[in-house]
Amino acid sequence: MSRAAAPDPSAAPPQVVFAITHTEPGGLREIWQDVAHGLRAEGYRTGLVALYPRDRELEEASGEGWHFLRPVAVRKAWARLGLLWAVIGWLRRTRPDVVITGMPLCNVLFALASTVARTGTRVILSHHTASSTYQPLLNRIDRWTGCRSCVVGVISVSNAVEASFAGWPTRYRAKQVTIHNSLPERIERLADAIAFTRPGGLSGQGRIIAVGRLSAQKNHPQLIRAMAHLLPARLEIIGAGEDEADLRGLITQLGLDERVTLSGQLAREETLRRVAQADVFVQVSLFEGHSLALIEAARLGLPLVVSRVDEQVEGITDAQGQLCGIAVPLGDDRALATALSSLIEDTEAYHMWTQRSARLGQMRSSRALIDRYAALMAEHGVLPDGHGRHNPNRKAMA
Repeated sequence: MSRAAAPDPSAAPPQVVFAITHTEPGGLREIWQDVAHGLRAEGYRTGLVALYPRDRELEEASGEGWHFLRPVAVRKAWARLGLLWAVIGWLRRTRPDVVITGMPLCNVLFALASTVARTGTRVILSHHTASSTYQPLLNRIDRWTGCRSCVVGVISVSNAVEASFAGWPTRYRAKQVTIHNSLPERIERLADAIAFTRPGGLSGQGRIIAVGRLSAQKNHPQLIRAMAHLLPARLEIIGAGEDEADLRGLITQLGLDERVTLSGQLAREETLRRVAQADVFVQVSLFEGHSLALIEAARLGLPLVVSRVDEQVEGITDAQGQLCGIAVPLGDDRALATALSSLIEDTEAYHMWTQRSARLGQMRSSRALIDRYAALMAEHGVLPDGHGRHNPNRKAMA
């Protein structure tokens, strides 16, 4: 009987590349950078690739290690065919062992391109919001491309997100796994340091804070309307976006100019410090995946009030199944005002929800997230020590 060949110690370690559609600042970009850094420390070669930059992100994202297949945003549907050929060419030049993708367009393009390129690259798709939030055409394509043999896994960032794909083909669903988000290690350290200096009780001023893009998804109008029923609390919303003018109009219409502030986009550390100074964190989004802003607020020890949608309820539930925040119905301004009032006017309730939130914030860690991705690589035989299968034709990233 012949012996199995011993691992070649001179062989280069496998290459794992994280891919997204665009590099607009946000949770996914940060998560991919953190996991790539963690896997690199484990002995993998890692890379970061985006189809194109968003707005003025080219220089900043390039400085963080992102490689772009196109130098400018691709907005027209017909131009996306060119993106497909760009991905095929990139795969043939670089031959990575694994590409982990995020965002709907990126998911379908890399699955299709890997099938056509025939480089042996394995693709792992990831979903960060429910399937109902995607374009119907991309969903139809994903049902097919996600079943290709080159796609070996499908990550969802919450059980609720995974459940939204219940109608997808059985072969697709067999590849699903849930890996919850966590904060990047640098943000964990920063949040813990800020939390250490945070006052332990209520400010006495009813400070309420929300963090998120000024867009329809975040449902800021419900929060602003709730403030009309909540005296004399103050609300600060940190973020920028296309709904700013409409939100300012609503604030003025309700006579809340003195009590509701739109602070715009702030630097990450300044945002964390503003959140730490507040009494309550609110996020009544129409949908989420597993919000990093929510994890940050929990890590800082703020009581949490969220919308009663599946992803958000899961996001405030600890490992023992206990709710660590308050969930309110979408569209019910008075219920939201009542929940906020119960926190800023009842010291005993405030401390109880603060303790639960802080416990929740420690439940997810960057180390655990990186370990879960490393375990996923091992499940597919991609190991950094030469004992796993990897692509012998892999080249350095172009």
